[in-house]
Amino acid sequence: NRPAIEALAARGIINGMGDGTFGPDKTMTRAQFAAIVVRGLGLPQQAVTVFDDVTAKDWYAPYVGTAYTYGIVNGRSADTFDPNGTITRQEAALMVARAAKLCGMDTELSSLAVRDVLAQFTDYVTAADWARAGLAFCYQADILDDSALEIRPKAAILRCEIAQMLCNLLGTAQLL
Repeated sequence: NRPAIEALAARGIINGMGDGTFGPDKTMTRAQFAAIVVRGLGLPQQAVTVFDDVTAKDWYAPYVGTAYTYGIVNGRSADTFDPNGTITRQEAALMVARAAKLCGMDTELSSLAVRDVLAQFTDYVTAADWARAGLAFCYQADILDDSALEIRPKAAILRCEIAQMLCNLLGTAQLL
């Protein structure tokens, strides 16, 4: 995933761990994900405070507010975002699919198309119902690589995987 990481880093979309490393095999928080999607899409930041656990002084507040305003992210509940929580593969896929829609991409799939795309994976039934359409879109649009046998929807997604997903999305949407 090095070319994707370098392409996003060169554009100021994604950054390292603060110690001169990127940490490609580390996980990413929900707040970090909101920040890179907002920066990647070039969305104007919105100073919206919707969640009790995201205060105006938090570095990620404008990113979470913007991602929420544009419909990219939801909270874990009506008043909780869980900014330091690890983002799962199915959450990332759904959020990237929502971002793709903002880019003008047709993200709508019939329930049959969703099933057909996901049926190739041995564990597709473990994906949450709310995430299946997003996962299917990401696989169909080549945002996620479908060469693996499993989706692992509830596993934490790695920073290198997020970089590749976002790079694929921005490339497909002709924004990179």
